[in-house]
Amino acid sequence: MKKAFIITVSILSCIVLVLGLTLFSTTSTLNSTSANLENVYQRSFYDLVNNVNNMEVEVSKLLVSNDSTSQQKILSNIKEQTGEAENSLSLLPVSANVVYETSKFMNKLNGYCSSLITYNDGVISENDIETLESVHSSINNIKIELNKIIEKIMNGYRISDNLGIDGEINNFSSNFTSFTTDTMQFPSLIYDGPFSDSTINKTIKGLKDFEVTETKAKEYVESIFSDATDIVYLGKATGRFETYDFTLNSNNRMYYIQITKKGKFLLTMSANVSSGNETANSSSSEIEKNSTESDESVDMDDVNDKSEELLSAITQAKDFAKSLDILDMECVWSAKTEKTAYINLAPVVDDIIMYPDLIKVKVDLNSNTIIGWEASSYAYNHVEREDLIAQLTESEARELISKNLEVESQKLCVIPLDFVGETLAYEFSGEYYGYKYYLYIDAYTGKQVRVLRVVQTNEGELVL
Repeated sequence: MKKAFIITVSILSCIVLVLGLTLFSTTSTLNSTSANLENVYQRSFYDLVNNVNNMEVEVSKLLVSNDSTSQQKILSNIKEQTGEAENSLSLLPVSANVVYETSKFMNKLNGYCSSLITYNDGVISENDIETLESVHSSINNIKIELNKIIEKIMNGYRISDNLGIDGEINNFSSNFTSFTTDTMQFPSLIYDGPFSDSTINKTIKGLKDFEVTETKAKEYVESIFSDATDIVYLGKATGRFETYDFTLNSNNRMYYIQITKKGKFLLTMSANVSSGNETANSSSSEIEKNSTESDESVDMDDVNDKSEELLSAITQAKDFAKSLDILDMECVWSAKTEKTAYINLAPVVDDIIMYPDLIKVKVDLNSNTIIGWEASSYAYNHVEREDLIAQLTESEARELISKNLEVESQKLCVIPLDFVGETLAYEFSGEYYGYKYYLYIDAYTGKQVRVLRVVQTNEGELVL
């Protein structure tokens, strides 16, 4: 009996020892993972602060510089900092809804600098100075708010400890909410393609009418990234959209993913990409305003104008959209730097382009993989549109445009109006004195509702 008791005690002791070692190992692993994640977050945040600080200094120097060579160098530096700031921001566990205006500001400032480099050999006008003063004020406000977070981190605040519990709002994101208040004045700058920013003052119409749980959202992420590892749920974000936010690893990259609670829709996706992938090479850059036809039906002259890798990136972007059950998408604008392609997709139904439903996609040209996805315009605006019947014929609309414009192509499209609503319009593209224009005539009223001009930059073309 005593022997049996001793054996029992020994077995129980072994079990306790094994459980203790297992618990210690698990705890050590979790602590290590948490520490690594915190290091990634803090490094990304300090990079962001450094980018914004440098940006503020560079813009302030631009305000007092009269030398065109110096101005071009400063503008190039600002462009580089905005690209790096967007990359740093994408690596932080901050809801895209919270930093929407800041991300948009960085994107537009990058394009604005590109356009300024081309004006009058780099000489900046008085109107540009006024805009840049507003830009400097906005950057300075961002800098002040970021430095407040720095102080909290220096006093022991841990980003990874404030990501929300049991579906609560990401507490770290709350540090950034002041960036979206009315006190932040973001000047109206250029954008990255025709009608790429069409979500102002909109109600959400493009999401299906059902809701999913965090578990279902995670399963959807797993279906999109079949090779994903280390999927981490960051919390539930609220704002323009209510989303479940995740990070994961795929193809040696960390991705930040947002899935909408309503409609189970991939709203945003961004990958950790080194700044080298974002650096433009003027000798290899190209930007295209693309035909609405599919790649299979375009004529060979058009195909030869695009590089094979850009065509491949366009196909990859369309196939990815199709895999998400987003159909009838065609490339309506594209840009290529040395290692990255930027694709704007829009539905084309009955040969009519639906510009309000744009989805912006970024493709890594080295691996031909999707590394960026922004679909808020589609989520806001996508509906089945009926009765799109023009009251004017194409020839009648053509008579209403300036005789100076040598028309090269024309097509029907739905375009967003300046403040609210949308309309059916004829898009006419052509040239005048060597400049290319896109002019839009309302297909119901015959009024000219928009005119855009293509501006040459060191990186290709911008549509203004």
